[in-house]
Amino acid sequence: MNTHTQNSKGWILFLYASFIIAMGATLIGAWMTEMTLEMKAFVTMGTLLITSSSFTLAKTLRDEHEAQRFHNQLEDARTEKLLREVDAA
Repeated sequence: MNTHTQNSKGWILFLYASFIIAMGATLIGAWMTEMTLEMKAFVTMGTLLITSSSFTLAKTLRDEHEAQRFHNQLEDARTEKLLREVDAA
């Protein structure tokens, strides 16, 4: 049973635009604030690290979900096979 649906091109474009605007606004805001250069660099580095960690977390959770789904499909197939064998006997 495949329940995967395709995302529209408009939705994907919206996601890219939202990400770029949010990242740009955050970084511009950090650099326009009156702070020392070291503080601006620290805020920028933190923003980039949080973004990178968010992507890594999302990918890892998706991979775990996919692996669990695959495992469940295998278990369902084994169960179906056992039920067929019991019904045939």
